[in-house]
Amino acid sequence: MQTIPVTTEPARASLRKVMSTLKAAAVVSAAAILSQGKSDLEANAAAATGHFDDVSRQLHAFRKDALQNALSPAQTGGKTVDVDIDALDRLIDDVDQHIARTKDALLAVAESADRSGLEAFAEHLGHLGHALQEVTALIAPSPSPGEAPFLFDQLFLESLQELSQRDWSAT
Repeated sequence: MQTIPVTTEPARASLRKVMSTLKAAAVVSAAAILSQGKSDLEANAAAATGHFDDVSRQLHAFRKDALQNALSPAQTGGKTVDVDIDALDRLIDDVDQHIARTKDALLAVAESADRSGLEAFAEHLGHLGHALQEVTALIAPSPSPGEAPFLFDQLFLESLQELSQRDWSAT
């Protein structure tokens, strides 16, 4: 098991950005699914899949930065944790696999005339969120151990509900 030292606070900040990107993907996915016009649906679905791709890019950039910082002799201090590189790679690969399944599920719902598959998409999004939280737990365990995990599937369903009740004629 090869480990690298990772400074926890910058790692948390990077991973919060990745989580925020996934939250944006969830909300834009809801907008895509609710889109009435073909061009709106295509634009929103493309934006959502772009956010999912950004999650992967950000995670891979995080890994690259963590490795470069571990090899750099100029550490700036702060609390560090030793991270198993192989475990990190497996977790990032798991996130990438969940991203692919989630994007496929989104496209299936968006292409469906009756928007069937909402539950499957929400489930995939929930699994993706959980996989991303496993990366976070490996790198920078929560300072509040009893804290409930964020539910990305719930965010999507709530966004879907909120957006479906909005009066779009005023915009």
